[in-house]
Amino acid sequence: MKNINVVVLGDNEFAKELGKKGTSSDFTIYNYKGSDMKGGELTASFLVPTSYPEKIQSLTHCLAMADAAILVVKKLDRELGEFILSLDLLGIRKGLIIFDDYVEKETFVNLVKNTVIESFVIVDKSPAEIYPRIANMEPSKNEVQHVIIDAAFDVKSVGTVALGVVRGSVNVHDEFNVYPGNKKITVRSIQVHDTDVKSAENGERVGLAIKGASVEEVDRGHILAKEGAKSGKEITGKFTKNKYYQDKLEVNSKIFIAAGLQYRQVDITALSEDKITLKSEKEIAYLPGQECLLLRPEAKSRIVGRIKLE
Repeated sequence: MKNINVVVLGDNEFAKELGKKGTSSDFTIYNYKGSDMKGGELTASFLVPTSYPEKIQSLTHCLAMADAAILVVKKLDRELGEFILSLDLLGIRKGLIIFDDYVEKETFVNLVKNTVIESFVIVDKSPAEIYPRIANMEPSKNEVQHVIIDAAFDVKSVGTVALGVVRGSVNVHDEFNVYPGNKKITVRSIQVHDTDVKSAENGERVGLAIKGASVEEVDRGHILAKEGAKSGKEITGKFTKNKYYQDKLEVNSKIFIAAGLQYRQVDITALSEDKITLKSEKEIAYLPGQECLLLRPEAKSRIVGRIKLE
């Protein structure tokens, strides 16, 4: 059964009403499996950037796993601006908007003109309104079959277990390459919502018991893929600058890249109006065509722009 991963922005407490608390670190996941309130079924994971706004990577980690977004608009402030910019730069077009009673709605509508937020649907703040809307959405697809890992740990008598989101499908006994690195792993068993299964579908959150790599070798941000993924210390791609970013950007500047669940400081080694090359001390795993946010966490405007990786 399909699983929709939804980032909840603007109201961390509201996410608690949408699902059962699962994994929690600098972001928290609330899982739901049950009725869609319209006679059907729904499985969904609601992602909350609990360490945001202090840590902007808490936000980017959730966005990297999200198929859709719920944007709760309480006030027109810097945080809302970062939400709108991030969603727009990453092209997350499926979403819902919930307004606080005291928000200036006309001002908000003008603020999001010509952004992906225009495609979001306004709903009331209740699971009965949200669940059927989410159930009608489809998880994101990618040509490269892969699993993006958000956590890994050792389990006695089981070995290494990796948690993540499936893009494509995964079956017991499948073999995957680990990016970055040169390891090859075998899937020994799969759990979805704490139930053992033989396979997992696109969008589902899984726990994979694997053979062939330690916890350190499949930590957060690693990608499991049969083929098609890449990794390297130097990456190049099409650059789109945030139009509100005013600070100087030049070769030898240091910025951060949020590539999936990896958050790395990088040096700009080449820069033109629409292309950028970045160099990292550690290898970065990525998919060709993947869109990633570029950041300066210490700047007034923290979102520099976007890179679409070659």
